[in-house]
Amino acid sequence: MQKQGYMRAIAIGGLVAALTDSLPLLNLLNCLCCLGIASGGMVTLWLLRRQFPEKEYFTTPEVIHLGLMTGLVGAFISFALQYIVFLMYGNWQVQWLLQAMDNMDEMPPVWERLYEELQKPEYQGFAGLAILIRNLIIYPVFTFLGALLASRFFLRKGKSSGNEPAP
Repeated sequence: MQKQGYMRAIAIGGLVAALTDSLPLLNLLNCLCCLGIASGGMVTLWLLRRQFPEKEYFTTPEVIHLGLMTGLVGAFISFALQYIVFLMYGNWQVQWLLQAMDNMDEMPPVWERLYEELQKPEYQGFAGLAILIRNLIIYPVFTFLGALLASRFFLRKGKSSGNEPAP
């Protein structure tokens, strides 16, 4: 029963991380130090804190395990979501960049070469392997950091050590 609760929290945290990276406009949240991806690790610990209120704290090995597992799950979910978005909208990021360049009055020479390069057919396809490798590197790192931050924020104080000042 407890293992099922952990897996559910990891799956939901991975889904949150994946959604904040895969959906257009929502992925802008990641401009702030990959905050969207890190929120997946935070959600995992928040769900576990709610599910197991009797647990005083999460140990560092538990936080590492939960953060990394959330990242791995999120990486694969994100890969699938990005493929679905690609099927629906095409390579929207390249198209957005080309449109922004079209609207410029003057372009630096480097950008003109980039503009010509981005119009080639090989840049219009789905870069699946590159996306998966990127996800497998970035997601575990940032969901781990999110879980680590959440473990400090959701840390339940134990019994008094006697060193606190009297009220």
